[in-house]
Amino acid sequence: MNDAVSLIENFMNSPDVFITLLVLGFIIVFMVIIIYLIRYLSETAPYAYVNARVRSMESRLLDENKINELIESAGTTELINQLEDSDYGPYLLDALGNENDPTFAEKALDTHLAHLYEALAHMSPEGAKKILKLFEMKFDVKNIKTLLRAKFVGLNAEQTYSLLVPLGSLKDKLRELCETKSVEELASSLEGYEFSKLLSEGLTDYEQTKRLTTMELALDKFILENLWKNVSINGTEKDLFKEYVGTLIDVENLKVILKGKADKLSSEIVLKYVTETGYELASWKLKELAEADSIDGVISGLDSTKYAPLLTHALEEYQKTNSIYEFEKVFDDYVVSTGKKLSLRQPFGVGPIIGLITSKEAEIRKLKIIIKGKIEGLSATDIRKLMA
Repeated sequence: MNDAVSLIENFMNSPDVFITLLVLGFIIVFMVIIIYLIRYLSETAPYAYVNARVRSMESRLLDENKINELIESAGTTELINQLEDSDYGPYLLDALGNENDPTFAEKALDTHLAHLYEALAHMSPEGAKKILKLFEMKFDVKNIKTLLRAKFVGLNAEQTYSLLVPLGSLKDKLRELCETKSVEELASSLEGYEFSKLLSEGLTDYEQTKRLTTMELALDKFILENLWKNVSINGTEKDLFKEYVGTLIDVENLKVILKGKADKLSSEIVLKYVTETGYELASWKLKELAEADSIDGVISGLDSTKYAPLLTHALEEYQKTNSIYEFEKVFDDYVVSTGKKLSLRQPFGVGPIIGLITSKEAEIRKLKIIIKGKIEGLSATDIRKLMA
């Protein structure tokens, strides 16, 4: 026995053995690094072209000086002319002649955004393409909302069509839908589409209240639920999309709950339009928030979450204005900051795509505020307050 132990000790103390073990260790570490690099390159290489395009698009975002120029412009005509050389130029030129009607400028901006999603989906690798295609559904929902409102106020077919974004899965059916005469007929004309059931279910409430709110909330919920179902937890690119979509869901859920409190809706009605699968906010927490007695109660119920400081900051402004818009601004800014953080976390993968779409949507929100402010004759100071 002692001889065996001695033999092993001699073997282990041999310089050759030490060198052999050292070399093996280096080989193992080297192989781990190589495997990691291969995996990393396989995930990021497909994004090399798209991210080059994304960075080019980012370079054309409007800087602070340009935004200030637009705020100080003499009116909507001058504002549109100042944007002639921007990505928005070709779209906004179509709004000239109707520059005192914000709906035409909004349609131009939304059409540009829809084309951006379409272009990103076309050039992106398969994993990101599928999710970006789902984001494009927002424009189907936007068109349906526009159609619902047009039928509600009695616009004719041509007036209605002029307000629609001619993109999405309904693109070839939009003319036909514009010819419908009522909300009920519109819902019937969409039979067979994935939105049909939502609209049919919403008709009962519409007939009782003559309000479109619940149908519109149901459509928003439908988009978020579809995004959530299709965002997998596996794979780096989808992890980032999951965090981004999850943040959107939390934010939209809180907007619905706060609006419900402001409109004094029951918790049962509010929860009907909340996306049940939250991200940081679990379903039990959403129920608790919906059952809060007031907006103050909702904010108190968020104490242990990252959303509490955001709402606490906006509460003072809300108490002055009594407008939910104060909370919505804070949430929209938070989504933008989340997008920027995600873009930095994975700069050679899907991150820059998320960063671009959040920045672009934020920029378009600013332009809509500026244009509406100009049409309403607001001063530059008042427009800046709305954007703050």
